[in-house]
Amino acid sequence: MKREKVAFYAESLEPLRLEGILELPEGEGPFPACILCHPHPIGGGSMHVPLLRVISEVLVGEGWACLRFNFRGVGESAGESTGGLRETEDVEGAYRFLVQREDVDAGDLSLAGWSFGSWVGLRWAVKGGRCRRVALVSPPMVGFDFFHFLENSGLSLPPETLVVAGEKDQFASREKLEELASRLGGELHLLKGADHFLFGREEEVARVIAGRWGKTR
Repeated sequence: MKREKVAFYAESLEPLRLEGILELPEGEGPFPACILCHPHPIGGGSMHVPLLRVISEVLVGEGWACLRFNFRGVGESAGESTGGLRETEDVEGAYRFLVQREDVDAGDLSLAGWSFGSWVGLRWAVKGGRCRRVALVSPPMVGFDFFHFLENSGLSLPPETLVVAGEKDQFASREKLEELASRLGGELHLLKGADHFLFGREEEVARVIAGRWGKTR
């Protein structure tokens, strides 16, 4: 695996410099890409959380280039957190960064977000129509509206959507998770005995995603 510390800009009220980590398979590209979106910073979420690190390692092993990054106001990323109001601009900045890379095929793009990151990432993905695959890990159905924005016209749902959550998730009932997967034309995968935080289940989550998306090389 090749790892680079990178920086790119989100076009917001003013350009914000965001930090990230790009991990690439060995060998020649261009590689299909995956953007990884972290949980809420209020709970300590950042690009360094173990779950995103493990997802990246597993996907890179399957042939993906993976970009983890810190949303605005997290770590060394500039600006202040807006609670998700403008963080979709950060995802757009990540996408534009990948488009400029010759070793990345941004035309074959996936996105995986955990908790808060799933809400931000999905809102970005359905507007641009640039994601082939989306994995929503532990989407928090309490406190975050996953349905209202899906009623807007002109949205483009990703061809492949996977919802992964623990069957004992504290912030999402099975019924709400099933409704979300159905609205997106996707699949729900429940992890037996797991809760929202998925501690100790990182490898399992990553393998579920990689198994659904398939090996690229």
